[in-house]
Amino acid sequence: MKFIQNLKKDKFEKSVISLKNNKIMLAYGFEDKERLMLGKLIVTKKIPKVKNVSSEMCKMKIGDIIKGYKFEIYNGSLPKEKVVIFNNFDDSEINTAIKALKEISQGIIMAVVTPISIDWTFEYLIEHLIEERQWYKDNNK
Repeated sequence: MKFIQNLKKDKFEKSVISLKNNKIMLAYGFEDKERLMLGKLIVTKKIPKVKNVSSEMCKMKIGDIIKGYKFEIYNGSLPKEKVVIFNNFDDSEINTAIKALKEISQGIIMAVVTPISIDWTFEYLIEHLIEERQWYKDNNK
């Protein structure tokens, strides 16, 4: 039992290290024009780095994408959604980014990387976020 607790603790600590090492915003589903606008926002609003995630990367774990890996594993069809995932942003940076993103497009799904989600595939995270959004729509009428 102690071995399992230590294993979980080690995994959690490694995840937290990954979260803190790279301040980055992962963006998926944006058109070329919107990506250019994102680039301008980085400069004008002093938003940390943005990494565009392609559908070929959907089977990659969030932590691997944050680390800068790009394994073109799967050319699948992810939902046609705009998604932004924040890693290691402080509250003021997230608020600034959210206001700026709303100038680009409405209906963007936004989330923050957690010690749990860092080990999820990008595909699984998007599916989870869509389900969560739908649940809130259905239960907050």
